[in-house]
Amino acid sequence: MFSIWKPRALLAALSFVLCMAASVSAQTSTPTLGRGKAVPRPWNSNTAILFLSQYGLDNFSPHYIAALQTLVQAQQLYREQDYVGAKLALDALWAQHPVADPSWAALPTQPFGINLGSPPCYYGLRMLTDMATWRVANPTLPPPPRTVRLTVIVVGQSNGIEPQNLTDLHQGTGIPVVHSLDARVPEDNYRVVRQSLWLFREYIVAATQGQLDVELKILPLPAVDLPVYASGAPGAVSYASLVDATQVFPLVPAADLAATDWWWVVYPSHVPEQHPDFEDAEFITGGMGAGPSSSPLFIIDDRWLVRKPPHLGQGQYSPVERKTYLPQWLQHEFFHHLFRTYPEFGLEATPHQWFDLSTWPPDFIGLYEPDYFHEALIKRLQQATPPLHVALRYSTAGAPWDQLTLTDLLGTYRREPVLNPWHIGDIQLAGAQLQWLNTAPFSWNLENDIPNGRLLTGPDCPYYGSYAGSKFDIVLARDALGDLTTEVEGFSFLGELYQLQ
Repeated sequence: MFSIWKPRALLAALSFVLCMAASVSAQTSTPTLGRGKAVPRPWNSNTAILFLSQYGLDNFSPHYIAALQTLVQAQQLYREQDYVGAKLALDALWAQHPVADPSWAALPTQPFGINLGSPPCYYGLRMLTDMATWRVANPTLPPPPRTVRLTVIVVGQSNGIEPQNLTDLHQGTGIPVVHSLDARVPEDNYRVVRQSLWLFREYIVAATQGQLDVELKILPLPAVDLPVYASGAPGAVSYASLVDATQVFPLVPAADLAATDWWWVVYPSHVPEQHPDFEDAEFITGGMGAGPSSSPLFIIDDRWLVRKPPHLGQGQYSPVERKTYLPQWLQHEFFHHLFRTYPEFGLEATPHQWFDLSTWPPDFIGLYEPDYFHEALIKRLQQATPPLHVALRYSTAGAPWDQLTLTDLLGTYRREPVLNPWHIGDIQLAGAQLQWLNTAPFSWNLENDIPNGRLLTGPDCPYYGSYAGSKFDIVLARDALGDLTTEVEGFSFLGELYQLQ
């Protein structure tokens, strides 16, 4: 499954990483400081070696060892605000094993059941390189002027029909079950959540060029019980996920709904992996959805944070693996949101189009998914209108709803791209009745609820039964810093933005 490397090759790898560390130390006696205070060293220079040694260090290539050693070292230097040192360490690795080199694809992806991503460590290394490069180029930049809040909703229970075997899965049958949150998730103040998020949160600061910081709030909802389902067909992808993740939002306190920009829902897993038919089965358990006002909504089950699913490895996650792989997953899902936020670039005109190199824009350089993300960020998204730090703010806390009137909302709205006549319509008055009329033509009544930032639908709306279909969320324009104004930009419905023309 993987190569056995001779002692001489192993010594060469160790020599490379230790010399690299010495070089960095010699050249960065004074750290480049940024916002906040330096943090204590949770990892040290031996972390990667100790982690791999439990599997036999000579079972790993010099490239594999150097990748993990550099990821650990550069991340720790960055956490200590030695951004120059972090960049030097990363530059030394890329000089030895260049970005987009085919040799990265040759590294084993699951040796001994380990999951460090695919290619191993590559996503984190590219993210860290973007972060360190930006920090070194902006050593005196003040703290980000604005913050987005990421609220992690931790659901206490889930319930659904659990398949006992493949026949059940394919027929949608099984037994009713209730799942409780894995006890490891809330341990040590939700350590597994925090370990998963540090790198991604810091990446956002660099991605927005110092304009946005990410504030984390963990919101336990232990009494909430959400419906889940399992489905699959022979030879097709299997699912075990929430029936509708947006069902949680009516149960979230109003203050948190208003103050949150991004969401992450963690719920008790419905994957039936305890049954023999599913011991090695892959189930899709989440991904990127749409929260209030089309905000990003990460969705995943609790086991995703504590154990490796069979298609990614074996056994429980170690902190090293969690800190390496989970930022990769978060980045992947977040770029789905970025690409739908800026459809004009055509960067995901079809799902996961970047897996086909022939679809890459001609000015994009690279070979792997994180190369595509880097190129998209640097060559498209950081020059986009509105800028990232504006488009990524969704909180409505302090919105001037009291300054809006019904007249401000009347007019024609379009959802881009327009794919059918339901994507263009008017909010109008039919006598005294407020109404939505699209070009299908199909109409339904609306109820004025401007003080709460919305127009309510009723039973005559074909989407009325769902949270996302119960209302038009009014979307206000934002100023240069992303703060709300009194200008109506449009409304969000079913997770999509309809812009006022």
